[in-house]
Parts: sequence; structure tokens; C-alpha cells
Amino acid sequence: MNFFRLVCLCKNRGFVLLFFLFLYGTASAQSNDPGGWVMFFNQTRLHTKWSLHTEAQFRSYDLEPNTEQLLLRAGINYHYNPNIILTAGYGHIFNFADDGDVFKPQTADESRTWEQATLKSATGRLFLEHRYRFEQRWIRSNSSTAYKNRIRYLLRATVPINKKTVEKNTVFLTFYDEVFIHVNNAPFDRNRLYGALGFQFSPSVNVQAGWLIQTVGTKSKQFLQLGVNFNPDLRKKEG
Repeated sequence: MNFFRLVCLCKNRGFVLLFFLFLYGTASAQSNDPGGWVMFFNQTRLHTKWSLHTEAQFRSYDLEPNTEQLLLRAGINYHYNPNIILTAGYGHIFNFADDGDVFKPQTADESRTWEQATLKSATGRLFLEHRYRFEQRWIRSNSSTAYKNRIRYLLRATVPINKKTVEKNTVFLTFYDEVFIHVNNAPFDRNRLYGALGFQFSPSVNVQAGWLIQTVGTKSKQFLQLGVNFNPDLRKKEG
């Protein structure tokens, strides 16, 4: 059964209809050309308390390759309990000019350390995630380096459509809003509003396709996003 047919057979088609109304409304509200993000996220469970986080994101000014950023990030997760995860990690971000090329010219690069706490909860079919992240950023441009601190808060809601929980062969909707705050005299950095339709292929793999509106200052830009999540549990191989 292909993905489109599975969506059509869902009993809760109203959720899917609301999702596409959200996409239509947000896209119609934007006048500039959309960009594109392709993302890969990985959480590899090594132990009851420990897992590794890795991710790579290719962000383009346009839908065709015109690189804005290449983001690489890794971290170590401590699973305090099933609903609380503490993480510390490092990221490197390459920034490029809007010139239609793929990986040149590079305008700046950023080294970043980060710490976060993720809190999860569920109410019926609604799954909520609160993520609090603190970043230390070293931004190098034109032979100089600027240091900045930033706080990020994300609230994500996930709703399974054809099952009660997100498990194998589940169609789901996910939405989030994330605000970025500088620790300085001009605190507001940006806001991201996102909605996606996803499919859980197996306990460790899901794919999401969605729409994001990023507001920086007073300007907003929309992005079509494709994300792949791969979360293997290596504890199954013990013994």
C-alpha cells in the first residue's frame, strides 16, 4: 500500500484536511519564493541511559540547490527517564552567499556548543514535546570572530492519524513553533513555525514532508522541508 493511498484510507481524514489547509494558508501568506531544507536526524540508543545524536541539514535559498547553510551537529543524550532527555553537543555551520551556486562562495562559518533538555508528555492521542536549548556560538567572518549566546524554546505537537500511537505504518501530523532569543540588548533573533505530514515505516525510521515559515526580524521566508529520522536501538544486540 503506497503512502498516498494510506492517507486516503485514514479514518481521521479531518486531521489531514486541516494540515493541508495550514500549508495553503501559510504559503498564501508569503510573497517571496520558497527555499528548501533536506534534513537527516539520527539517535542511536547504546544503553538504557545513553544514546548518540547526529544530524545533517542542507538548507537552500531556493527549491533548486542554492546553498544557504550546511549544518552538521552531534551530541550525547542522557535518558534520565522515558520522558526526560538531557543532551550536550557540538555543531558546525557553513554559510554561503545567495548566488545560485552550490557550495561557494562561503561567507562565514560557525562553531557552536549546545546543551538542551527535552521533556515529553502525552494526553490521549496528542503527544507533546518541550525542548529547551542553550547555545554558545563562535561566528567567523572576514577574519574576525564574534561570540554570542542564544536560548531556544520549541513546543512540538504530534498526532497519529490511523493509529492511537506512532508505531510501524502510522501516518501522523506534527507541528512546532520555536523561538530564538539572544542574550543581549536585542533579544529576539527569529521564530520558526512548522507543520508536516509523516509516515512511520518501522520502529526506527520515519519520513516527514512539511512547510516552515522562518521570521527573522520583520522578514519572513517559507521553506519546503523533507526530513528523515533514523533511530536504531543497538541494545537489542546485547548478548
